[in-house]
Amino acid sequence: MTKEEALQLLSQNVKNPNLVKHMLSTEAVMKALYLRLNPQPNTETLNDWAMVGLLHDLDYELCKDHPEKHGLTSRDMLSGKLDPTLIYAIVAHNYKFTKAEPKSLMDWSISCCDELTGLIIASTLISPDKKLATVTPDFVFNRFKEKSFAKGANRDQIKMCEEKLQIPLNEFITIGLSAMQKIAPDLGL
Repeated sequence: MTKEEALQLLSQNVKNPNLVKHMLSTEAVMKALYLRLNPQPNTETLNDWAMVGLLHDLDYELCKDHPEKHGLTSRDMLSGKLDPTLIYAIVAHNYKFTKAEPKSLMDWSISCCDELTGLIIASTLISPDKKLATVTPDFVFNRFKEKSFAKGANRDQIKMCEEKLQIPLNEFITIGLSAMQKIAPDLGL
């Protein structure tokens, strides 16, 4: 599946522009994580990681009242169009409901960064100028420590970056923020 085909699939199934921005953010962070975790990257695998980030919430609007189906509906939609390992990563990002335990670095990366992108966007929206360019990793880290801020961003899932990806939390936040800053115009931030 090409990126253009993925974007067309998104336009057919995702109507909320903020959800699309979340998926673009996750795509960017997945690329950055792949480059950080793979000292000898290759373009094909980089594109695979990006595709997982872009499509991970393809079925979110269809399944918002049935979280146990989120990821599984995407699996059915993507069957035959995407490599099974990529589909598994998409299903595994919602492992608490799908029971598809993350196994690979890609699986754990999507699981951890999915929550991080939401925290970064929420942090940006409370910054003085609401621009990603001026948000710092320390600002996001301080919001991470505020349990009452962005309650929907699962801190435990973000923090799994340390155990599962061997990336310290501060570095993980820096990687995510930097990746999102590079696509800030696409995000309107």
